[in-house]
Amino acid sequence: MKKVNFNIRIEEELREQFKKTAEENVQNPSALVRRWISEYVEKHKKDS
Repeated sequence: MKKVNFNIRIEEELREQFKKTAEENVQNPSALVRRWISEYVEKHKKDS
């Protein structure tokens, strides 16, 4: 599967807090966002 970038705009302070919190919890920020997106899509997937 092809990987692509997904850009969002958030306040710099929030981004830095997120990165710091993820690091403190031994988590990769990008992996966290990917997991949250996947969980959201799965939860809200409509039956086709």
